[in-house]
Amino acid sequence: MADIARHAGVSVTTVSHVLNRTANISPETTQRVLAVAQQLNYVQNKTLDQKALKSKTIGILVPDISNEFYSRCIQAICDAAWAHNYKPIVCGMCHDKRIETKYIKTFIKDGISGLIFFGGFLEEKYIINAAKKVPVVLGDRYLLNHSIPSVITDNSGVMRRLVAKLAKAGYTKLGFITEDLEMANIKERYMGFKMGIEENGLPWMSEFIIHDKRLRLNKLVNSKELMNEYLADKRKLPEVFLTTSDLIAIGTMSSLRENGYDIPKDIGIVGFDDITIAAHAYPPLTTVAQNMKLLGKSCFMKLLDSIEGRDTANSQMVINAKIIIRESVKI
Repeated sequence: MADIARHAGVSVTTVSHVLNRTANISPETTQRVLAVAQQLNYVQNKTLDQKALKSKTIGILVPDISNEFYSRCIQAICDAAWAHNYKPIVCGMCHDKRIETKYIKTFIKDGISGLIFFGGFLEEKYIINAAKKVPVVLGDRYLLNHSIPSVITDNSGVMRRLVAKLAKAGYTKLGFITEDLEMANIKERYMGFKMGIEENGLPWMSEFIIHDKRLRLNKLVNSKELMNEYLADKRKLPEVFLTTSDLIAIGTMSSLRENGYDIPKDIGIVGFDDITIAAHAYPPLTTVAQNMKLLGKSCFMKLLDSIEGRDTANSQMVINAKIIIRESVKI
């Protein structure tokens, strides 16, 4: 099949699809492949073809399956994979690098067709090493100085626009609540927040910047606990807290309300993601809506391009996010 692909000017995957009738290939390409196969006296090996067919499996590695943002992105990847006759295997890493590296080794050993790393903070060297062995796409993260295809949200840009909108509404004392800054998407949101503060001439108030490793997992419960601790220390509050997750925002609001604060009269809260519960929180949460369906689908399509040998020169895709104004801020 490699000889046929070389003579016909197509990928080996395309040759396999034509010979096994496993995908819709254009009539022109089909005719060219069949003509070359006949010319080269190709005889199909059914055993090998069935093995190749079974290998049409992709691995999806995410840090937290329970988080609705990741689960909705995963669903979009799975929908696209099934539509192209690929079987997805989803693995939750729980922010544990040891688990992630173990899955990578197992996937590659078992002959996976490709890998999607969605979020997470696995060290670059492991991703680069995996990309030398199988096609790899990064979702909601990217690597600097490497051409590994990626699909990301414009995290920095939307945070800058969000700060500008809050400043225009009269907010001057802005706080920020996040998990630690190891993940690329979280770091981008933080940097966008900092740039927005500078661009709008607002004071940088480090006493209102909260980052805590506990917020990686169980964000709803841990953010409520974190804010309870913050309030117990009799610390002052900003006029508004921006957060890197709707779950963090909702847990924070729960703590504030239970401690007698009115939202947004006493303090505003902003989330990020626009998961389902955001519109039904009390009060309904102002947030940044990520296009989860497009993020997931685009990751698979880029992976498919790599698997089938198509050009991936434009390796990074940036998807715009939308600011959703609800009742948790005074705008």
